[in-house]
Amino acid sequence: MEIVCMHCRKPFVKAARRQGLLDRLFSLAYVYPFRCQVCRHRFHLMQWGLCYIERDVDRREYERRPATLRVVMSTSEGRYEGHTIDLAMGGCAINAYDPQFREGAFLSLHLNAFDSEPPIVVDAAVVRVANGTRLGVEFLRIADKEKERLSQYIMSLWMDGTQAARRGRLAAVAAG
Repeated sequence: MEIVCMHCRKPFVKAARRQGLLDRLFSLAYVYPFRCQVCRHRFHLMQWGLCYIERDVDRREYERRPATLRVVMSTSEGRYEGHTIDLAMGGCAINAYDPQFREGAFLSLHLNAFDSEPPIVVDAAVVRVANGTRLGVEFLRIADKEKERLSQYIMSLWMDGTQAARRGRLAAVAAG
């Protein structure tokens, strides 16, 4: 059974980590938390007979998709450039051209996702992982309008991935 988001009706849903006593009690009745990877909606759904083991659920709320976008990072010390490696509603991995950042550093981001439109602005983000020039960044604050634009871009990444998977299956069937 394919699970779809109860808010946006898209099939890009992932099991979420249980948060608090209510989620744990619900799971006794096979009702588990899920999160839409596109619109960020969190909801519960009964999965009769299925048992989601907490250690099998990824710690990230959002699954990252491969995406190479030019990104400008701003801090109080200056502006730096790089490109994304992957992207999700909750954060991204960045290959920074200048390895100035440490874990815990706060920055704002301008993601150039659309050719003919201004960049998507993330007002506040924090560096969670800094490994040389590679950064793992969590988005902390993003305006609703920018969140909607990011959601549209993420949706296009999911659709491209779904279409590529379908093309691969069709090619395998044709060849076999």
